[in-house]
This record gives sequence, structure tokens and C-alpha cells, in this order.
Amino acid sequence: MNKNQIQERIKKLKKEINYHRYLYHVLDQQEISDAALDSLKNELLKLEQENPEFITDDSPTQRIGGQPLEKFKKIKHKIKQWSFNDAFNQQEISDWELKNKNFLEKQEIKIFIDYLCELKIDGLHVVLTYKNGVFVSGATRGDGKIGEDVTKNLKTIESIPLKLEQPIDIIVEGEVWMSKKIFQELNKKRKEKGEAEFANPRNAAAGTIRQLNSKIVAERKLDCFVYDLVWIGNGVLPISQKKELEILKKLGFKVNFHYQYCKNVEQVIEYWKKWKEKKEAQNYWIDGIVIKANERKIQDALGYTGKAPRWAIAFKFPAEQTTTIVEDIIIQIGRTGVLTPVAVLRPVKIMGSIVSRATLHNEDEIKRLDIRIGDTVIIQKAGDVIPDIIQVLLKLRTGKEKKFEMPTKCPICNSETKRLQSEAAHYCLNKNCFAQEKEKIIHFVSKKGFNIDGFGKKIVEQLINEGLIGNFVDIFELTQGDIKPLERFAEKSSQNLIEAIKKSRKIDLTKFIFALGIRHIGEETAQLLTERFLYSINFQSFKIKNLLFYFQQARIEDLEKINGIGIKMAESVSGWFNDEKNINLLKKLEEMGVEIFNVSVSLLVYLKNKSFILTGELESMTRDEAKDKIKNLGGKVLNSVSKKVDYALVGKNPGSKYAQAKKLGVKIINEKEFNELIK
Repeated sequence: MNKNQIQERIKKLKKEINYHRYLYHVLDQQEISDAALDSLKNELLKLEQENPEFITDDSPTQRIGGQPLEKFKKIKHKIKQWSFNDAFNQQEISDWELKNKNFLEKQEIKIFIDYLCELKIDGLHVVLTYKNGVFVSGATRGDGKIGEDVTKNLKTIESIPLKLEQPIDIIVEGEVWMSKKIFQELNKKRKEKGEAEFANPRNAAAGTIRQLNSKIVAERKLDCFVYDLVWIGNGVLPISQKKELEILKKLGFKVNFHYQYCKNVEQVIEYWKKWKEKKEAQNYWIDGIVIKANERKIQDALGYTGKAPRWAIAFKFPAEQTTTIVEDIIIQIGRTGVLTPVAVLRPVKIMGSIVSRATLHNEDEIKRLDIRIGDTVIIQKAGDVIPDIIQVLLKLRTGKEKKFEMPTKCPICNSETKRLQSEAAHYCLNKNCFAQEKEKIIHFVSKKGFNIDGFGKKIVEQLINEGLIGNFVDIFELTQGDIKPLERFAEKSSQNLIEAIKKSRKIDLTKFIFALGIRHIGEETAQLLTERFLYSINFQSFKIKNLLFYFQQARIEDLEKINGIGIKMAESVSGWFNDEKNINLLKKLEEMGVEIFNVSVSLLVYLKNKSFILTGELESMTRDEAKDKIKNLGGKVLNSVSKKVDYALVGKNPGSKYAQAKKLGVKIINEKEFNELIK
């Protein structure tokens, strides 16, 4: 192709890719496969790399993230950013309306006010600026006048259009948020790495947007709803809030479609009540609703106070909170040596369950809260699941409360502890620490590892205390004679455990790598390493020694090139496989008869880009086994039903996912059909 043809091809590719981006990320629809879309993106990237003069800011290739920033620049807002006043009950909403009506009466303006209600997403407020329809800058709210320039990071969010459907100059406001699924996965990975978990999704979204490395932002798959058009080049704003949202949708923005027009406050209250009950069904956190006067002329007439608009208010949902006493702060030691402070609470009931402990994450969190032993604290369940201390009631202090300091010695092995410069966590420096070894073994035998039936935490502790095991290799040397005399064991139970150990000797590669407990390496990363290993050696079968040899020879820079693996992960993998103690453990595992499944390279990608949801009871396998099969064949298992799902694997007595899948036209398959599919 000549230059003109190349330029024309690039234009067409950008248009096609943006069209499918809009379908997928905004409308939740899909016309072509992920693989086909990836192919178009790869072609565009190649053409742009070969012809850099044709690269533009609105190109889909500019979403991948560039070189890390040294710091964020400040950006002055063209339009001042306001926060909403909050209301917490129906009377406050009635009072707000009455106050507004009185304000309008004084101006001799009709007092009829209609409303538009929107969901209040728990995320991070952002301001997006477009010139001639092209995204040029994005900023945080900051102090309302000056925010941080986070343009590079916002460009990685697929639901934010880089080019609008019309070539206009506008400024819009929106909320960047993290899905429940991504939030849980992120915290799981951080826990595995020994890093502090995010307390809530808003902190996670805010922490992500303020990452200096935009590649990290891209990996976390943030989303964004746009809800306000605050400035337009021609100076003519829409006549109503409802019309405004319709225009935003037409321009290509992702607008939360659960908004509702309300003629009066009574309808507003009904909307609030409805969503107070429905909020948990969404894949994002909702902490209330936002009520806005619908008509622009009413908004203009009401105007603003010194800190908030009169014409809008946030009606918050009641968060179930309670108070209790911090009776002690103890330290738990993880398998990687991380010291995690845990608050021992006076038992208290919240959201139907008794809570007696809450993680304090790390030293920085303790200092932020200024929490002390003996303090009265407010707790709530983060995401209605995890107990979370959100505040210390300082006025209730007696003076007898005790400050807590992170120990300089490990409470288990008395070895030195140290806080790494780049992390918030403290570590026990003794690699042979009893607590670490115990957690390593618990991790090794877990469902996602060797999955040894009946080998739970209490059994691990019992066998360690009896001196029967000191590391995970010792498990495979156990005999029925070792176990039978122990408390809680008899002829049958000891036999069952030995049989379960024997059965576990055959394991697939991803589970094997995960079970080793390598720092920073979770289930998904283990899968990435599995794929790279299998493709690199091109074997259909192999032994542990093959795996050891490969990772001993692999350079850190080569491991880092694997998509999804960063420098810390690469260094951790390389260091683990080159540690003499670990080398000996692997050699002993092979001697004990541990075998890795003969995984076929061709099978590994058989279900690539295919996604599944599971519902109901399976007969020939457990759900975890079905998930493993899907993942081993390159597929994905999703938690929620959408049009993006390829198959719904349905067993006996299926749940609500079955009805949702049928409604959305997802292909329904039973257990027999699934087994035929993966033959």
C-alpha cells in the first residue's frame, strides 16, 4: 500500500474499532468476537508503528498506557467543581424542597419543580474536556478550582470515548468506578503479594487513577459513567437534565440508564426506596441517589450556595454500622512473612453475623485511624461483607488506651522484622519461620493448590505440632501408621486422608505453580506462567525437573515481557526457582512421585476467548473441577451473566443465573454437552 492507502486504512480501522468499543463497553453488546477485535487492533498498531506520522490522540492504540509519570501536573478547571449536600432521611428531602420553593417564590418564579433522579455511584469524580470532539484532558475534582491532570490514566478506560460522535467543544463530569468483581480480584492479588488491601472500591478507584504508571491503570479495567454536561462551546446547554443525559448518550458517553424522571418528591422517595433494596444486584457500589431539578431554568434560578448547588442533593442510603471496643491488637503471619495487624473486637452483631475481628491492614492504616487498644470504634461491613473499622470515637477516650507499635521481632520465631521501603507491609526476615511454614502448607493443600480432601487448617496445625510435617514435601511421606494414633483420627479417617494425598500426586501445572506459594504469584499469574512454559518447551508431557530447568534459565527481563507480569513478579519467580532450599523441595516432590498432568499445548487454547457461567449442581464433577477444566483449556469463568457470556453450564436445580442467561440468549449447555465440547 502507498501512504494514502495506509492512511485511509488506518482511518477505517479506527472507526471500526471505536464502533465495537462503544457496543461492548457502553451498550454491553457484541457483534464480533474478542479475537476478531484483537486482530483489528493488532493491524492498526502495526500500521501506526510503521507509519508514526499517522498516529493521533484519538487512536485506540493510545489506551495501552505509556511511560510512568514523575508526578501529576495541576490543571485549573474552566468550570468550578461542586460537591452535593447530603440528606439521610425523607424529612430532610421534604425540607430541601420547601426551602427551594420559598427561594423561587421570592424571585416570583413558578414553584412547580420536577426532578431527575440518578444513582450515586461510589467512585471518583472526574472532569473530561473535549476539543473538536477529541478528548484532550481529564482531571480530578481536587479543591474544586484546581485538580490533578490524570489524562493519560483516563485514556486507558475503554468506556471513555477518545473521539465523540460530533466535532464539538465540551466539558463533562463523570464518576470513575471499579466493579465489584475487579475490586475483589485486586484485593485478592494484593493480599497474595503481602500488600495492603483497599478498604473500599472508591479508595481503589482513586488509588488507581492516581497511579503514576498508566499501564497499571489499564490492567485494573476501570469504568466510567458520565452524568453532567457542564460547558459547551456554543454556550447553549440542554433545556433539562433528562435531555442532557440523552445528548451525552448520543455523543458516545456511557450513561447509567437507571435514571428516572419524577414529577414530585413522593416519586423521588419511591425511587430511593426501590434502589435501597436493589443496589446489591449491580456490579458497582451505590451509596445513594442524586436528586436534581430537571429544568435548566429552575437550576439557573436556584443557583448555588457557597459550597454546593441548591438545585441538587445526594440522598444517601443508610449504611449499617455499629460501635464496639478494640480489646486487643494482634499480629498474624502470612505465608510470605507479612505481618498483618488484626483488631480483636468485643463481639458485636452487624448485618446478621457476629463480628469479633477486623483487619487493620498495616502500620499506615493504624496511624491514619489513630487506633489504640481500648478505643471505641465504628465498624461497618465493606461491601456488606468484610468488617471494616472506619472511625475512632476520640471523645470517648479515657486516657487509659494503649498505642500499638509494629513489633521489631516476629511474635512467632522472634526473628527480626523489617518494613520494605517500597511497601506498607512489615516482614519476618526468617524464611524458616514456623508461622510462614504453616501458612505455606495450608496454601499448598488448598482447593486451588493440591486440593487434598480433608487436609484443612486444623489438620495442618496438628501434624506440625506432632512433628510429623515441617514443609509441604513431608506430606507425601506420611503413612496411615503416622496418622491413625492421633486425636480425631481412626482407621477409616486416617485411610481416607492417605488416599487423598495419594490422589493429589497428579496435578495440573497451573495448580502446581500456585501451590508453591511464590510471592506475588496468584492463580491468574500461575496460568500466565503455565501458558508461557508450555509454548516455550513445546512439550506435550514433562517432569518437575523440566519446569525447574526452564525457570532457572529464564531471564527476569524475559519473564517481565509476559503480558500481565510485572518486574516484582518476574524477580520473585526467578528468585524462587534459584533458591537452593526450593530447588531441593522440588527435587524431593519428584522423588515422592508428584506428576504434572500431560497438558497438550493445542488444548490449552481450545477454549481461548470463550467465557462461561456455572449454575446448578453437577454430577460427574464439582463446580471447582469444571472451572479448572475451562481455565486449563484457555477459557474464562465469569461470576455474572451478560451478553458477553458464550456458554451457561447448567446443572440440577439452577439458580437465577439460568433465567438471566435464557433471557439474554446465552447458549445453554448441560453437563453432557460440556463434556462433548471439551473432548
